[in-house]
Amino acid sequence: MFGRNNSKIEYDARQPPQQIMQSPQSFQYVHNFKVHFKRGALQAIANKVDVSIDSSSYQMPSIQEVTKAFNDRMVMSNAHSNTRERFSASSFHITNIEYKESMALIYSMGGNSVPPQQIVTQTRSAFCRSCGSPAQADSKFCNKCGTPL
Repeated sequence: MFGRNNSKIEYDARQPPQQIMQSPQSFQYVHNFKVHFKRGALQAIANKVDVSIDSSSYQMPSIQEVTKAFNDRMVMSNAHSNTRERFSASSFHITNIEYKESMALIYSMGGNSVPPQQIVTQTRSAFCRSCGSPAQADSKFCNKCGTPL
């Protein structure tokens, strides 16, 4: 992790806490799942792999997103394996997708603990986001490039 003050809130995405619901745009989210899968019909016990999905939403991602992340991960692991089967097609049968937890992350690069949206609104009134020129605090448009502030 980077930055000085890193905060993490672990929560259940099926019932997010009030702290997250009050300002959801202040956080970046990571949703963790455990995917159970088999490589073939004759395999008796399923393998398990953890899959994490980064998101800008506090809500739990869809099963299709989890399946896609799992498939992408398995394709990459197959391409780098050193087994005799590495040139065969990848085939997996997902038997279960288990939700584990979600985390809300906030990063602060300085000593203050101001949420990111407040930093943006304070900075937005002082400088143009497009060209970077200084602007009056009460201006609605940039004096240099005309971009709305």
